[in-house]
Amino acid sequence: MADVFITGFGEYLEKESNLSFFELLTNAYLEALKMANIESEEIDGLVFATTTGTIEDPPLRNLLLDQVANFLGLKNLRYIDIVDYGGASFNGMIYRAYRAIKDGYANAILVLGGGKGTIRKKISKTSLITRYHSNFLNVKELAPTSDYAMVALRYSYEYNVADESRALIAVRERSNAALNPNALFKSPISVDDVIKSPIVSYPLRLLECVMPIDGFSAYVLTSESRSKKSEITPIKILGFGEAHDPRLIMEKENILDTPIPVSSKIALERANVSLNDIDLFMLYDAYTIMVLLEIEGIGLAEKGRGWKFVEENDFSPSSTYPINTNGGTLNVGQPAYMSGGVILTEALRQLSGLAGHRQVKDIRYALVNGIGGILNHSTTLILGV
Repeated sequence: MADVFITGFGEYLEKESNLSFFELLTNAYLEALKMANIESEEIDGLVFATTTGTIEDPPLRNLLLDQVANFLGLKNLRYIDIVDYGGASFNGMIYRAYRAIKDGYANAILVLGGGKGTIRKKISKTSLITRYHSNFLNVKELAPTSDYAMVALRYSYEYNVADESRALIAVRERSNAALNPNALFKSPISVDDVIKSPIVSYPLRLLECVMPIDGFSAYVLTSESRSKKSEITPIKILGFGEAHDPRLIMEKENILDTPIPVSSKIALERANVSLNDIDLFMLYDAYTIMVLLEIEGIGLAEKGRGWKFVEENDFSPSSTYPINTNGGTLNVGQPAYMSGGVILTEALRQLSGLAGHRQVKDIRYALVNGIGGILNHSTTLILGV
């Protein structure tokens, strides 16, 4: 059976854009289409993800895929899908597009994800933006930051780890961001700077939390015959794994247990590669504690010892374990409350040799891990050239 490749990718991000939701996604789409070097008429599949409350007019949510396709002029689609489990959706979208082409349902699929993260905070609190599980909470107004703060606090208690260990993750990623002209934050920071930054929800400080921005990421996947036209070396989808635990955080026996070990193990096995083969790790980083749990979850460190790994490895493109070489979304920003597109695009940029001064030398394999909800969903993608 013929293989499937990622042949184009595009990214359009702004700190706070005057462009509409649909204009933003169009810019990312056109960039991806140009790189894939195919005509819009050749697109016969569409996979999409966004977050509630990141479209200017919330009622437009109805039949959203139809609206996106119409706005882009896509017709005669043979496969459409929408993936909705937060930041883990991007890897999931890539795999669903891959399977659809592999199984003969389409030949060229557009994958799109993003939205306007900055408008959500301007919308009055309604059912259109309220998290569903708010109905089950005794303590109201808990936000994701508060949930992850509880996780961070429990981690520190369980393993006797100081806040400075999480802060070092922010420092490492900021150093990488200095090499990324598209990063929002590039100035060097110290552990002391992180610790002294305002507390958002104890123990998480401001410099440990992502900034919502506006934007979209776009990807074109094609069959092998169409991949030869691409402007880049077509990128292979070698392995994928996903794992889900939809329970509310307060219902878990241990809030430090995550689906990450399961999804990463499946992905590596399917790709037939080991962790030692991976040249780049792009880890979901809406909060520093997430990176710590991913380092442990994928097997770079034992449980409770991720902080030691961070101390001994600087994350840089020239290091043994390059991590979030674009600075991650802690420094690039998080479109529509989903970091998955920013880290996935950087992996593709690195594999295509387009990362400039932060290029990982002789890269062959990249691991991308996405997280959705409050550690509810984990998707792991292994890519290669």
